[in-house]
Amino acid sequence: MDSTENSNRPGFFARLKQHHSYRVAVGYGTAIAVLIQVVARAFPYFGWSAAVPAVIIILIAGFPVAIVLAWLLVKPTDPAAQTQWQRRHWKLGAVVTPVVITAVVVSGIYAFRFSERHEARVAAEQAAPFFNPPADSIVVLPFANLSDDPKQAYFSNGITEELTGALGQNTGLTVIAWDTASRFSTSKQSPAEIGKALNVAHILDGSIQREGEAVRVSVELVSTVTGQQLWSAHYDDSFQNIFAVQDQITAAIAGALKVKFAGMQVAPTQNPAAHELYLKGIAAIDRYTAADTQAAQEDFQQALKLDPNYADAWAGLATIYIRLTEITTLPLQEALPKIRAAAGKALALDPHNVNALVALGTADANDNRIAEAKAEFEQALALDPNNALAHHDYGNVLPLAQGLVQDQEAVRLDPSSAPELDGLTGQYQDLRDWPRVLASARTLNRLSPHENDSAFYLAFAYTQMQRGEDAVNAFDLVQPATALDKQLLDAGRLTYQALLKPALRSKALAALNTLHHADISPEAQGNLLQLYLALGEKDTALRMLPGYCAAFPMYCNDLAINLEYVQLHDDPRFEKLSKQYTIVTLGTAPASASTD
Repeated sequence: MDSTENSNRPGFFARLKQHHSYRVAVGYGTAIAVLIQVVARAFPYFGWSAAVPAVIIILIAGFPVAIVLAWLLVKPTDPAAQTQWQRRHWKLGAVVTPVVITAVVVSGIYAFRFSERHEARVAAEQAAPFFNPPADSIVVLPFANLSDDPKQAYFSNGITEELTGALGQNTGLTVIAWDTASRFSTSKQSPAEIGKALNVAHILDGSIQREGEAVRVSVELVSTVTGQQLWSAHYDDSFQNIFAVQDQITAAIAGALKVKFAGMQVAPTQNPAAHELYLKGIAAIDRYTAADTQAAQEDFQQALKLDPNYADAWAGLATIYIRLTEITTLPLQEALPKIRAAAGKALALDPHNVNALVALGTADANDNRIAEAKAEFEQALALDPNNALAHHDYGNVLPLAQGLVQDQEAVRLDPSSAPELDGLTGQYQDLRDWPRVLASARTLNRLSPHENDSAFYLAFAYTQMQRGEDAVNAFDLVQPATALDKQLLDAGRLTYQALLKPALRSKALAALNTLHHADISPEAQGNLLQLYLALGEKDTALRMLPGYCAAFPMYCNDLAINLEYVQLHDDPRFEKLSKQYTIVTLGTAPASASTD
């Protein structure tokens, strides 16, 4: 470029004016101001809200682009005065313009899609239920067993279960029961996912490592809302001092959550070997089979030989005798003195032993000592408001509406417990609330696929709803655990088929009669009674009822209102039994009743 061209070249601001840059800036600014107002108001009207941010971004981003393009593309008014540089601008602009326009269009499409995804994400978050669990709620997950021996899992689980019980006696806490917590032993879910599943604000997690008599317990308290660790610690001590370690952990958690601390006061036993047998026993009883229950009985008895003053072992033994009357053929009248003796011994050693109070209350309820049973359950719940079993058993001696509340609380505290869910399903059946019976029984089946009761609840509810085929198919949902269970389920399926095809009635009745002469538990007898009544065999049912009710009176606490027995109401034999055993009276469910 020569000196003459340089001398004729206008200044920078003059060139801006020459390329109409000022005019473009003012015009573009005015235009986008108007367009932004139009877009913000008009687009939502047509359902294009997601596009508004994208359009505004493009309009604003286009301002510098417009200035640059004006510089490149607008020719000076005097073409003869064009410099070589200005002519190059024009050629460059011809190339750049389509590239810029393409880039703006692509950017607009991307911005629109981004805004659309963002709006969908916000809408999904707003639609999702807000997670706001009770601030005082906690679940104690099974502590990991870090010992070399996998068989030591009973030890880590037992310590965790004891810790759950100790925390449950803090009246300011809502503690999920061990039966439900134990199902998360191998879970890969995050704290937030577990928190939402159980509606709890905190998780206590940890591990236990045992080498001989040396024990290391590591624990952490995590918020399920934020995912943050609120507190952690580890304790090194001997197995003999494990109760002191549990007390320290309970005190630390109570302090972190600012609730009242309920300590053990005195170690339940000073004999480590007795404590280990007790831990084996509670691990066995949790499995809820006849063989495991009898194994637990032996463990508790061995523990008591080592320490006759071990109150928890006495309470465990009382619970065993109750369990045996439910799932074996042990006669209740033979078990009652044993239950009372074991529970009484536990309470003499420890008047605050909740498990002993619950066992004694159950014994009194089955012996028609209802006032005493109520008092014992109320005392147990005053000591441990988080005891799901106490809520469930207390509900058995209350009018229907009040009992429903207790069973709902039991399921809230222990949502994965088959016995608690079984009781709640029975309450819904007494209320004739068939949709809730179906929902509750399906949950029972999902949690405990070997549980026969779920099929019988479903079949009865479906029949009341005139859904005969569904009643038949309900028996296919259960996975029988024993040959007797399979026989009972086959008889149930055949019975409800006979209601649809009367030609099958004699075959169904033969299957029931075979079971009637077998040695079966009271629970199975109740299912068999339902089938006899479904076929209209009133005389057979009336012959069975006295023995069935005597075997476990709590199974007959709703005789007067249970729809299964409505066809027997005009028989004096039934009226006599009903007056003898009925505790639960028909009432209306409270307005706050949940749909668990």
